[in-house]
Amino acid sequence: MSNNHLLLISEEQSSDSEIYNWFSKQDFCQTQCCAPSEVSRYLEQRVDLILCDTGEDVSISLELLYLCKQQAPEVPFLILSHTSDVVTAVAAMKEGADEFLVKPLQPESLVKLVKGYLQARQSRVAVEENHGSGTARLGRYVGFEKMVGTTQVMQQLFERAQRVAETDSTVLITGESGTGKELLAEAIHRNSLRAEHPFVTINMAAVPEHLVESELFGHVKGSFTGASESRVGRFEAAHGGTLFIDEIGDFKLESQAKLLRVLENHRVTLIGSNRDRDVDVRVIAATSHPLQQMVQTGDFREDLFYRLNVVNLALPPLRERRDDIPVLVNFFLKQICHDLQRDVPLLDPELEAWLRNAHWPGNIRQLRNCLESMLVLSREEVLTLAELPDMMHDEQLTSGQIPIPAGTRLEDLERTAIEQTLKRYRGNRTQSARSLGVSVRTLQRKLKAWGVIGDNRGNGHSDATKKGLHESGTMSTSQ
Repeated sequence: MSNNHLLLISEEQSSDSEIYNWFSKQDFCQTQCCAPSEVSRYLEQRVDLILCDTGEDVSISLELLYLCKQQAPEVPFLILSHTSDVVTAVAAMKEGADEFLVKPLQPESLVKLVKGYLQARQSRVAVEENHGSGTARLGRYVGFEKMVGTTQVMQQLFERAQRVAETDSTVLITGESGTGKELLAEAIHRNSLRAEHPFVTINMAAVPEHLVESELFGHVKGSFTGASESRVGRFEAAHGGTLFIDEIGDFKLESQAKLLRVLENHRVTLIGSNRDRDVDVRVIAATSHPLQQMVQTGDFREDLFYRLNVVNLALPPLRERRDDIPVLVNFFLKQICHDLQRDVPLLDPELEAWLRNAHWPGNIRQLRNCLESMLVLSREEVLTLAELPDMMHDEQLTSGQIPIPAGTRLEDLERTAIEQTLKRYRGNRTQSARSLGVSVRTLQRKLKAWGVIGDNRGNGHSDATKKGLHESGTMSTSQ
C-alpha cells in the first residue's frame, strides 16, 4: 500500500506535527503536510486521503472541507478537532466529512482508521481503472465495491475471488448465514466473461421439496398435477451466464444425482420430456451447512460434493473480522440514510464500542438491520446505546468480554452486571430490572444496600450510579 498518498492539512510545520510524525513512519502511505493556504496546489497532485488538523478554529476545517469536496469529491476527508461540539460535528458531516475525530487521539486507532479508508479507496480505484478497458475485460473488478472488507482475511478472499472469476470453474462458497455469500457470488459473476449474461439465483431452503426439480430443470405442460403450462427452469434461464444455488445443503438427496448429471454433461431434461437441452452455465453454490459432515452421515452425495467443491471460498463470520465493523457501520449508515433521505448521525463512543464487540450471530445482515432499525426509529443527531432495538438488549449484556480475575467475589460480579445495565438504560430501574430478570423491588434493595439513593419511579440515580457503583476494583468491559 506504499503508493497511497496522504495529505495532512495543519497550521504546524511537518517537523512539529505529532500527527505527521505518526504517519511518516508508516510503510502503507506517503505523507505530505501543507498549510491551509496551500491546499489547492496540493490537490493538483495525487491525494488518496486528507487529514485536516487546524487547531482550535473548526470553521477553517469546514471551509477547507468545502474546498476539497469541490476539487476532489471522491477523496475521504477526516477532521481532527479540539472540540466535541455536537452542532459543529453534525455540520461537518452534512458538508461531506467522512469522520469528525476529537483530540487527543490514540495513534494506533487513527492509523488503523486511515488504513481502512485507504484500502477501501484502493479497491474503488481498481474498479474505475479497469472499467471499460476493453470488451473482453469489461467486468474485471466490477462488483466488489458492494463488499466491504479491509482486514487481511477479506482482502485475500477478494483476490482469490477475482482470480477464480476469470475461469469457468465451479465454486462452493461456505459461511454462516448473513455473511454475504450471494454478494460474493454476484461479484464473481460480474468479474467474469459471463458478466453480460444472466445472473440467476435460487435458494433451496425456500423452495418446496416437490417443486425443486421443476424450478431447476423446468417442466412441460401436463407433466404433473398443477403443471398447466410449460416452464423454463433456472438452468435454462441462466444460459450463457451464472446460476447461484444458495443453501445447496438443503437440496433433497433423491434429486442430487440429477444435479450431478447436469453439472457433468451440461444438459437438462425437463420434467415430462424425453429430450435433453444443452445449457452453458457456470454454477456457484453456497451453504451454511457443514457439507463434509453431511457426506459422512449420508445426507449429501460425496460425488456431488467434490463436483461442487472445485474452488472453495470461505466467508468468515463478522466476529472474526471485528476490525471491519467500523468501516461496515460507516458504509451502512451512509447507505441507509441516503435511502431514508436524512442526514447521517454521529455515533456515541459507547455505542461504537458496543457494535464492535457484539457477538453478531446474524453477521453482516444483523448488523445492517440493527442500524436500519435505529435510524428509522430515531431522529437524534447522535445515536446512543438507548436507541438499540429491544431484541439487542440481551446481546448487549452478553456480547462484551468481561475479564474476571481469579478470586473475584460473586458480589463484585453482580454489581458489575447491575452497573452496566443501569448505564445501558440511563439509570431507568424498571427497564434494567426487566433486562436483568429480577423484580424492581429486588434491584431497589440491592441498590439501597450499596448506598445508591433515589426515588422509586424508575429514574432516580445518585452520584454513585453516575460514577459507577464502585470506583475501586470495578471490572472493565470491552463494551
